[in-house]
Amino acid sequence: MRILVKIADLLVVSNLYVATGTYALTWLTLQFYDCPNTDVLWFVFFSTLFAYNFMRLLRVRPMLREGDSLRHKNIFYYKPFLWIFTFISALLSFLFFCQIYHYAFYTLLFIGLISIVYSLPVYKIGDLWYRFRDIPSLKIFLISFVWTVATSLLPMLVCEVSIDWLRVLERFLFVFAITIPFDIRDLSFDAERLATLPQLLGQKKSKILGVSALVLAELILFYDYFFRDLYSLSAMLFIYLSYECSIYMVYKSRADLPERFFTMGVEGMSILVGLFFYLSKFLL
Repeated sequence: MRILVKIADLLVVSNLYVATGTYALTWLTLQFYDCPNTDVLWFVFFSTLFAYNFMRLLRVRPMLREGDSLRHKNIFYYKPFLWIFTFISALLSFLFFCQIYHYAFYTLLFIGLISIVYSLPVYKIGDLWYRFRDIPSLKIFLISFVWTVATSLLPMLVCEVSIDWLRVLERFLFVFAITIPFDIRDLSFDAERLATLPQLLGQKKSKILGVSALVLAELILFYDYFFRDLYSLSAMLFIYLSYECSIYMVYKSRADLPERFFTMGVEGMSILVGLFFYLSKFLL
């Protein structure tokens, strides 16, 4: 059992788990359009690995000062391995970028710049430098925006289909909702100047906002099924079920819950959407 826990922690600290989530959501978008392009899949996967590891490695010592959590200690413990992993993922993401850049060069450039400057000092107030993510209340919207563009808009551009903004909105609402629990988790670490939703609204109202976003995503899903005929019955039901599981996870989130509730449970909701859609192909 301890070995399984160690493996799970390594998947989380290496960001393989979160990259699998972006892979699953990107695969889901490609499935909607029967698009066989795998280059965009692997680009999103490896660029997620690079961006998340790069950002965390830059902040490993400040994070240890912010709080002595399991996540912080694991990042510091695996630091040499993570630098190697980051370098390899950077090379691979560049290789796949070369395969798809002609479809969406400016989109890739834009989200790439946001991802890189996210944790870098970009503006100064007084004697202190602040990162892009330190702009009050902006962090959750940056994450939701980049994930939505990478897993929804980018595959549409690469597949050369018309942009379905309703599906893009549905993806944004989903990512926004499952990001709220992480701000709840970080209440004891985040500086007050960040003005995250839980800091501004409190845990209860933030969870209501997250649940509301997922309900809106479900309404879009129903509209696409009943009025636009975009899904089979089984696909619609299984995506709906994954949204209901996400609602449960958002509703149950509390700042005092174990770290793995967030890193394995909430983070796993993006994987669950793709997995349930895959299962829907064989059931019902």
